[in-house]
Amino acid sequence: MRVLPVLLALAVGFAGLTALSGCHFERVAPTPDADPTAAESFVPSPNAPPGTQPPPPPEALTNPRMVDGKPEVVLYVTEWCPYCAQAREYMAAEDIPHRIVDIEKDEGGAREYRARGGTGGIPLVAVGTKVMEGWSADVAEGMLEEAGYAAGP
Repeated sequence: MRVLPVLLALAVGFAGLTALSGCHFERVAPTPDADPTAAESFVPSPNAPPGTQPPPPPEALTNPRMVDGKPEVVLYVTEWCPYCAQAREYMAAEDIPHRIVDIEKDEGGAREYRARGGTGGIPLVAVGTKVMEGWSADVAEGMLEEAGYAAGP
């Protein structure tokens, strides 16, 4: 019977995973009277068919801001998401300097969220160039420690 080795391999492969919690965010299509200059532009490479490649990542993604010599921490959130609230509360409790971007209220922030790999899961936690879509205090702690932020009390 070949099912047992496959199940065992799956169980072993999943042993190191951490569960993340989060909400799903769906963008509403812009209205026809929306500002056309706010739309994202696409700059295709010479080898790609026109309109198939996204623009290069914003400077903040390739050269992240530093805060006191450490990578900037950014939370991409919405007001209604309980996991976003958990992420905000965690950063405040751990006294981690961070920037909050409400992706429903800030169109530029929503574009930055997508550029960082946001696919609809919130919160998106960015520590420098590393990101986590969803929320896990354990994963956040590891990301922050790796970036040089002190562990909890």
